[in-house]
Amino acid sequence: MKKNLVKRIAAMLTVAVMGMSVVACGGSNGGTEASSAALTEEEYIAKTNELAESMNNVMTEAASLDANDVEGAKKLIEGLKAPFVEFAAIQAPEKYADAQAKYKSGSEAMIKYLDMCVDMLDPEKAAEVDMEELTEVVTTIQNDFTEGANLMQSAGN
Repeated sequence: MKKNLVKRIAAMLTVAVMGMSVVACGGSNGGTEASSAALTEEEYIAKTNELAESMNNVMTEAASLDANDVEGAKKLIEGLKAPFVEFAAIQAPEKYADAQAKYKSGSEAMIKYLDMCVDMLDPEKAAEVDMEELTEVVTTIQNDFTEGANLMQSAGN
């Protein structure tokens, strides 16, 4: 059962990578300065690309993960949260503020999703995972990253 669960989680991580690919493709290379607390447009776009690259690296690692290595899967999932925590905390330049609001919501949903994945690997917690809630979280991730990319693309034009 754990073997299948690790495979399912790897498949679900693919959804995350697809969402982050949308993030990376949504911006343009503007360079005007925003307020001192916010990133510049260039810095913000670099951060979106950095997160997408991190996701691709994790997927490469996930592809080589032994399906019987539950602890390795947990470690991989826990490590995946860090870029989303960082991305949710950044302050976008005004031009991308609406997009960042969606990305922040999507990142927070992704962190929740990853926590639920770790719980599914624990036999004592797996039964407590609400699969309907899991589905809702995945839908939020997909919608928010897609909407964020659309807003970012609109702002770049």
